[in-house]
Amino acid sequence: MALVPYEEAAAVGLQKFHKPVATFSFADRTIRIRQDWRQLGVAAVVWDAAVVLAAYLEMGAVELRGRAAVELGAGTGLVGIVAALLGAHVTITDRKVALDFLKSNVQANLPPHIQPKAVVKELTWGQNLGSFSSGEFDLILGADIIYLEETFTDLLQTLEHLCSNHSVILLACRIRYERDSNFLAMLERQFTELEFNSPTFEWALDLVAHFYIKREKW
Repeated sequence: MALVPYEEAAAVGLQKFHKPVATFSFADRTIRIRQDWRQLGVAAVVWDAAVVLAAYLEMGAVELRGRAAVELGAGTGLVGIVAALLGAHVTITDRKVALDFLKSNVQANLPPHIQPKAVVKELTWGQNLGSFSSGEFDLILGADIIYLEETFTDLLQTLEHLCSNHSVILLACRIRYERDSNFLAMLERQFTELEFNSPTFEWALDLVAHFYIKREKW
């Protein structure tokens, strides 16, 4: 579903997605992300939410050094790469069909001494959760992963499994449809949203970052 390339006509105004390489500067490094819209569609391009989330991490939105983090639906891997450069031990995940592409970006952008801190691993939401220990991550990262309504139940199940009572979920998303807002409402039944001063970017004023912690069960 999410990995099916869009039709050419649907890409009007999205020319940046057709560039073979997208270049960014984070953590005092130039990061060059390979893109492949024609072969992998939405999974192989850098969405604005990933850039915003990487910027939040670089600004110190959460403590990363020495923390165990996981990125869900990583696509090109930009967010996980930045998290690793900033000191986190990161598991960067996506569906099996996207893993080779994801690994190529991670390996190309992390220096040898940091590469052991970043593991690329398959994760299909709601399915192979047994390969992840329950509550093993301090930080769960997701950029623009809220867009397919049929995945919402599986995504919630996955978040519930990966989180402990001390974990923080950081999602950056562009709310495009009512269903996206509905997912955030579903999320808030299981997790508590934290207040924080969210920076804004002129080029992405409609992108919002949300922090959540697991709601205690009584």
